[in-house]
Amino acid sequence: MGRRPGRKYVIITIEDVEDIDFDQVLQSNSKTLRFSEDGEYTFVKFEGDTPSFLEGKTQYTHSEFLEILKDTSGIWCVEEDEEIAMMAKLKNVVNNISWDKYNPFNWFS
Repeated sequence: MGRRPGRKYVIITIEDVEDIDFDQVLQSNSKTLRFSEDGEYTFVKFEGDTPSFLEGKTQYTHSEFLEILKDTSGIWCVEEDEEIAMMAKLKNVVNNISWDKYNPFNWFS
């Protein structure tokens, strides 16, 4: 059994961030999210019952998700020197979304 047996991880698009209820996940706000190198995806983690805004989305165990993060050919492995370029891409993606509710990344403005 893994180090975090009850923890689940779900990959979501940046557009889905406005639907996150941060009271139901282990991240505290949008500033605590980790982003894919293309700036189009993030993930949330939770324990216990699946939050309603994550129903129907693929869930990963802790060990499964560690493998995803470690994959150097995947979208989550970002070298330090790529991080600045990644954040610029992310800002561009965020600023080009028509948010239905609110922009949870208003700290980028």
